[in-house]
Amino acid sequence: MESDIQTNKLISACNPGISDFDSGAMIVLASQCLRSAKLPSDCGLCAEGCPMNAVLHHPIYNRPYMTTDCLNCGFCVAFCPTNALAASKRSIQQINRLLLQATLRVEKLAIGCERSMALLRIQAASSEPEAAEAALALANQARQSENLLVVPCLGMLTTEVWFSALNEIGVSRLQELFVYLPPGQCEDCPVNAKGQVDSLLAASIDKAEGWASQMVTPISEPEQLPQYQRPNIREFFTSDSETSRRDAFTGIFSQLQKAMSEADRVGNRAANEVQKQRARKESLNATRLASRFSEPAGAATQPIVAPLRYLLVEALGRNPAHAEEVSVTVSDTDQSRCTLCGLCVDACPVHARQTVSGEEDPWVEVDPLYCLGCSACLQTCPNQACLFETIDGSSFLVQESLP
Repeated sequence: MESDIQTNKLISACNPGISDFDSGAMIVLASQCLRSAKLPSDCGLCAEGCPMNAVLHHPIYNRPYMTTDCLNCGFCVAFCPTNALAASKRSIQQINRLLLQATLRVEKLAIGCERSMALLRIQAASSEPEAAEAALALANQARQSENLLVVPCLGMLTTEVWFSALNEIGVSRLQELFVYLPPGQCEDCPVNAKGQVDSLLAASIDKAEGWASQMVTPISEPEQLPQYQRPNIREFFTSDSETSRRDAFTGIFSQLQKAMSEADRVGNRAANEVQKQRARKESLNATRLASRFSEPAGAATQPIVAPLRYLLVEALGRNPAHAEEVSVTVSDTDQSRCTLCGLCVDACPVHARQTVSGEEDPWVEVDPLYCLGCSACLQTCPNQACLFETIDGSSFLVQESLP
């Protein structure tokens, strides 16, 4: 599809940041960046992962910033260990909200990238547009019926986002989740300049599938995109095919059932969505996020819930059945080695570490709700008192909600 298209035209038309989705410019949340912590780190994962080498570090403030070469693809979001990067118009939380809204309305949902749509638009404007026009029509129809969600780049979707969607299968209306990726789609994409998209996407989906015990079905052709099929009794009656009386009765009855279901779907969808949204809000009470919201705000060292951790815990609140399958790496403290120097507390960008003073000797406490396992504390501790441990999702739920 791409062989007869000039490179500069392809890049300008398929730039994920200049798309229908309109992700907006990438921004840095300085409060969560390891390079902006009280004890700054020399982390450079975002710069290493950027396909266009568009991430530089400010010579004075040390924090990263994006040059004009940035594609606004959001790929760097998947590399940052502290979730300090976000798109100004469509953050990872907003993409997750679009996913969750779709799960209330469709039984089958596909996720694709904006480049797929852009390539179809280019091909439809070429000298042989017929096949591309038909494929584009199918894709647009799937988008309009909310069976297809298009994002700037599939590589920006982390494990937490895939898990949030898979977690809804059998709980909301959603019954099956697809990833739409035509053959060779990533090979010449500007976002894949360093050849990382395929492996990162596969790793994120594999991990999410293990957590949710559900599968993401890959599809490569527009004809495979899920479409909403409206009942058509008129078409059944005007069909030229020969049917028996029994088949005719069964066919008419089936179409009438579909029509009634459609009327019920349209008439009650708003009420059902409101009810489901209310239940989702109440599901936060099953997580430790609820108690956090009741705490007074304003303290300089108040722990920060990173966006991706919030999505994960929120998803577990909606469906706690997968809590034991979710595994997260967080830090811990060997109290026998700890000298309470406080360096690890200062180094933590999300303030997950706090020095606690009790009736006995003080100690350093780590809250797994906030800890992202970024290793800043391990790199700072002079006595090797900081270490990693693996916990499951039940650590984020209140005891009464455990399955």
